[in-house]
Amino acid sequence: MSDNNYRGRGRGQGGGGRGDFGDRGGRGGGRGGQGGGGGGGYQGGRGGGGGGYDQGGRGGFRGGMHGGGGGDFRGGRGGFRGGRGGGRGGGGGGGGGGGGGGPDVYTGQNGIPQPDPAVTALENRLVSQGAGGDITSKMASLAVKDGDEFFPHRPNYGSAGTQVTLWANFFKLDVPNQGLYKYDLTVGSAAATTEETSAAAKDPKGKKGAGKKAPAKEATGKRLEKIIAKVLETFPPTVTVATEYKAHIISINKLKLPEGNAITVNIAEPGRDKADNWKVMFHGPISLDLQKLNDYVKSSSDPGNESVFPKFPDEVDALNVILGHTPRSDPNTSAVGKSRFFAYDSNRSEKSFMPADSLLAILRGYVQSVRISTGRLLLNTNVTHGIFREGIPLVELFGKFNLNPQILVRLHKYLSRARISCRIPAGKAGEPTVMTRAITGLATTMDGGDEENKPEFTKPRSHTSFVRPSEVRFFLRNTAKDQPSKLKSDTYISVQEYFKAKYNISANNNLPLINAGTKGRPMYFLAELCTLVPGQAIKTRLNPREQDAMIQFACRAPSVNALSVTKNARSVLKLDNNQLLQKFGVSVGKELITVIGRELKPPAIIYPSRGNSVNTVRPSDGQWNLRDVKLYKSGRAINNWTFLDIGGRDNVSSVVANFAGFMAGNGQQINRKATPPGGHRHAALRNDQEVRTVFQKIAQGKPQLVIVLLPDSGAPLYNCIKKVGDVELGIHTVCVVRDKFLKENGQMAYFANVALKVNLKFGGVNHKLKEDIPLIKDGKTMVVGYDVTHPTNLGAGAAENAPSLVGLVASINSDLAQWPAVAWQNPPQTEKLDMNLVKHFKSRLQLWQTHNQGCLPENIVIFRDGVSEGQFKMVLDEELPHIRTACQEMYPAKGKQPRMSLIVSVKRHQTRFYPTDPNHIHFRSKSPKEGTVVDRGVTSVRYWDFYLQAHASLQGTARAAHYSVLLDEIFRTDHGAKAADVLEKLVHDMCYLYGRATKAVSICPPAYYADLVCTRARIHKDELFEADDNSSVASDTKAHIVNRVVHPNLANSMYYV
Repeated sequence: MSDNNYRGRGRGQGGGGRGDFGDRGGRGGGRGGQGGGGGGGYQGGRGGGGGGYDQGGRGGFRGGMHGGGGGDFRGGRGGFRGGRGGGRGGGGGGGGGGGGGGPDVYTGQNGIPQPDPAVTALENRLVSQGAGGDITSKMASLAVKDGDEFFPHRPNYGSAGTQVTLWANFFKLDVPNQGLYKYDLTVGSAAATTEETSAAAKDPKGKKGAGKKAPAKEATGKRLEKIIAKVLETFPPTVTVATEYKAHIISINKLKLPEGNAITVNIAEPGRDKADNWKVMFHGPISLDLQKLNDYVKSSSDPGNESVFPKFPDEVDALNVILGHTPRSDPNTSAVGKSRFFAYDSNRSEKSFMPADSLLAILRGYVQSVRISTGRLLLNTNVTHGIFREGIPLVELFGKFNLNPQILVRLHKYLSRARISCRIPAGKAGEPTVMTRAITGLATTMDGGDEENKPEFTKPRSHTSFVRPSEVRFFLRNTAKDQPSKLKSDTYISVQEYFKAKYNISANNNLPLINAGTKGRPMYFLAELCTLVPGQAIKTRLNPREQDAMIQFACRAPSVNALSVTKNARSVLKLDNNQLLQKFGVSVGKELITVIGRELKPPAIIYPSRGNSVNTVRPSDGQWNLRDVKLYKSGRAINNWTFLDIGGRDNVSSVVANFAGFMAGNGQQINRKATPPGGHRHAALRNDQEVRTVFQKIAQGKPQLVIVLLPDSGAPLYNCIKKVGDVELGIHTVCVVRDKFLKENGQMAYFANVALKVNLKFGGVNHKLKEDIPLIKDGKTMVVGYDVTHPTNLGAGAAENAPSLVGLVASINSDLAQWPAVAWQNPPQTEKLDMNLVKHFKSRLQLWQTHNQGCLPENIVIFRDGVSEGQFKMVLDEELPHIRTACQEMYPAKGKQPRMSLIVSVKRHQTRFYPTDPNHIHFRSKSPKEGTVVDRGVTSVRYWDFYLQAHASLQGTARAAHYSVLLDEIFRTDHGAKAADVLEKLVHDMCYLYGRATKAVSICPPAYYADLVCTRARIHKDELFEADDNSSVASDTKAHIVNRVVHPNLANSMYYV
């Protein structure tokens, strides 16, 4: 590859991007990080002075590790009423791995190819054949039966906007017209071993007396991988198979299996006297037909299976197994989930630098999945990032910290379920043995509950009372003949004494002891003999400094990510010179594909001006400022409000009064004086009860709003305040970080952002589109958004018990500014919704009636957020009927039911687009320009979907939202072949109506707001998500938490913003 693929542009041009509602302008230029070329001056020169309230943008911006700083950054406007940022940033550095650096565009290995003309011609031909017809009339009919609704055909491809060519992170995938066979596997223990049914006195780790019978072993994780790998070794070399080492085997020909279709293998573990026998049962096989898949790709026709979705799931799964087999088999690659792969050997590892006190490592890896598109199969390949445990000796890990009780609790959680390799000093032949196993964590005084002869401890029993080698004595039974004479049978001995007597090892009594057994039946190891196995992914929350490191590491220019996908990813994923792929006849194209995209024009925004006229604001780079304008419409008058200053020393009354004056000056109806004028002050609030006590006192004054000045942005105090304000007292609260609120530099920008939230909470309209959306302007269309979120990154056991949360929002008029919400909970880890959806959807219809003279909407456009393609049919078959039921119960018995369109919006997907033309990029991030839409090249003509990047990505690689139409009774009926353009414009324009910001957002507001509602609902019930195992929450307390709902005072407001 030529050096041009890496080269950055020359000097940075001026300050950064335009600020967000008064925010400081972005930064220009950039310093190159490690691995890249030299950068410009760090932070460059400061931008020019603001026009009135805020300064301009800074000049420079520091790139992340492994990357050069980006040059060619043009100075944008300052913030709220601010002038343009001045000054030049430093020269752009050479492109490398991290940060925002890199070339403006990825230029490809052999130039930039045009989108495949054969694919474009096929798309055009098929869409013209599929447009119109009986399907449209059927989908628009009110007589459609439940379960008979299936995805509408694409009406046409969109044509609006300026056409551009984009890279897409897909490789062309070729597969042969042949059959495959898929076997399902079940694995179980063939027979219990002696060690599983008897006391383990001979175990060199000091296992105790038998006590209760040990539970049967399960084949999971690495043990399951070893078992299936052993099964593969039983096949002759001429047999071609692939597996994901879990539940399936794919083969070209039927396998010759023993009678009973079972294979038994022996797995010996170091340090054990006897191997375990495992029986692997083969079920099937299922016959797969790649020729039918290839035929469908060329025709988009699957007669007799029109309602089946996703298409050819077994064939696609089989191809994913085949493509994943080789990287999954690599001992230096960690496979996380179905499709994410991380290399952790020194030659290929891409690792982030973390804060010195962090326990974690962040690795860059790659994800792949097979996708069906019109005219070709594709392999979607993207950069991904994962959190891992450091593969270091435990002595080194413990050496990072002062091992006080708080640190030991943290280490115990970190090590829970971690895999370690333990060096046992002497095996049978006197040679050291290394065994690998998952551990419970640190040994505590609560261990050993299932033992007949329970361990003895020299300190009180407690879940957080961790023990050292000298502080626990276990019962040693049935000493083997080869044990040293110093070890006596049927007696208690400390771990320290045991290792000294048997191995002549003096245990380090300053280190905690490791429990490599279970909590009920512990097995003790010395920490100095143990090392964390590398490549172990972990689910955990990052602290703020770790989050910063993750962002800096992950945030890279599109051109740099494109280069990683075409180079590093192919190495990690073994896409080249792969003998297994060759045997299966699978080949992966060498270069990314290009597709046709279009850039849509941003809508104009209107505000009242300082007089009585209307001020039109035209967004630039996806954003705008509020210079010389007021809020479009004030919410309810705020006559009585107060403030609470937590942990402050200075009198903040004057600053809070300035904020009230600022809101009043921008059109909000608010009393400029707080009640009382000096507000309320408190040195510290540490828990719910302290917050509750203070707020109950404040509530006696019956304030409509409490402005809370927080000492920092920490979540616990914020969560307490929102629970008390939203649920218990029904008082609107707005939280600000004290230092940012008081800081004069950028204060007006901060005030403006807070003011936007306040106006929304009280029913206001912050801004409107100059040209109303045609479908919306007559006031006959309600727009709905709903989402289900599931608990993530929780401690062991918590995720299985914590509920899923549902958020539902709906517009109340044609302004599309107010979105009152309702939230409720779903069973744990459950995506589909039950009859609760009927009740809550009816509440949104009733609210619409209240605001529209008793009329119900004639049209309902619904955005369902966050479901995967495999759940699309579930939404139609199981959720849509609940929505129809709600409508049937609300609309007159003989009246006309509303027309509906149901669209799934997804932000978390792996499709990325990279620009090919430096004239069509966002000046700062080098991503495609805001308003870029793609509906062909990586989609299927049979289904109606599109990717829309409405927002301007300020850094990193922009991610377009993916919209899929599952039901349409509106757009095709009203607009025919132009329906695609109409829907794309509607969604694009709505992205400029997000009330909390003066910029376009990445996903349409109803979906965005629904996600915020779920986040707030989680805060309201945070006890269910914070505990390591929330099953330990008392049942009566849990019932009280589950029943928490938003206070009636706030129920029909945007309390959640």
